[in-house]
Amino acid sequence: MDLRFGNPALLFLDLSSCFCQHTPEKDLRKKGETLIGELSALGCAFCWSLSSTLTKSLSGKFEPRTLNLLRCLAASLFLWGIISFSPGINALGQAPGDSLIYLILSALIGIALGDTIYIRGLKLINITVAFPVAQSAMPLFTLGAAVLFLGETISRALLLGTTLVLAGVYLIAGPGKKNRFLGPLPTAEKKGMGIGLILLASLLWAISISLLKVGLQGVSLILANGVRLPVASLALIFLILFQKSRQQPSRLHIRDVAMAAVSGILGFGLGGLLFLQAILYSGAAKATVLTSAAPLFGLPLSLVLLKERVTTRIAVGTVLVVLGIGFIVSKV
Repeated sequence: MDLRFGNPALLFLDLSSCFCQHTPEKDLRKKGETLIGELSALGCAFCWSLSSTLTKSLSGKFEPRTLNLLRCLAASLFLWGIISFSPGINALGQAPGDSLIYLILSALIGIALGDTIYIRGLKLINITVAFPVAQSAMPLFTLGAAVLFLGETISRALLLGTTLVLAGVYLIAGPGKKNRFLGPLPTAEKKGMGIGLILLASLLWAISISLLKVGLQGVSLILANGVRLPVASLALIFLILFQKSRQQPSRLHIRDVAMAAVSGILGFGLGGLLFLQAILYSGAAKATVLTSAAPLFGLPLSLVLLKERVTTRIAVGTVLVVLGIGFIVSKV
């Protein structure tokens, strides 16, 4: 299946190449696809920053598996509502069997296990620690997996850009001298366990991304996520039914359920589609590093929504992230 079908940006590139005399059509299309992948990764980072904020606000109100199930179900309904119109439900039967197996495995490892473990880690430590750890560890794990298993090449510009982005993420989202967030600090035992869970989730996400890269062959982007999310939902339902949790909410409030649904649609639905497109057109390594710039988008959100002030640490971190992104998208 041609994944450019139905993508206006790529159709425009097909038309524009007819009028370009100096750039070969193949090179023009390749550059355009790479640019779309890079922009998709940054758009995904923005969606994930919003989703992560909502998820953290709900982590104390739901058991982790229940919260993750609500997010997956909402995103599944959102995606299949679109799939029914394009590419159509019949497209599922036309997808290669090998690709479906890789997509199912990526869903079980990355969403059912990885995201649930991440939410459990959020319950133990502050997001000011969890977010930079996850956003720093996952790109490093994915870079290694992309080189070892996918055969992707790592340029000097990508390495330098990755270093700058990770340093900037630490400065933006890492803990400063004063904690401006309310709530008691976690004990040393809880902090160690929480960081361990976040690192484990990051490793599972990296494995899932490597499987995704292979599973996208011959499958449309929206159908790929439409397969992964219901599979993850079924796995979470199984875990909830056969492993009774010690912590269950006494009452589910409509507002909290709605926020969980929005978090799922932003993170798994819209953000997931953009991430798959980024992997397909710019590679797993570059896509993962660019999405790690999510704290960059959290800065204006905190200014507008939380009325937080910009410190020197945050300003320097923002500059480093922007410079890092510049190196990553460059052709050096």
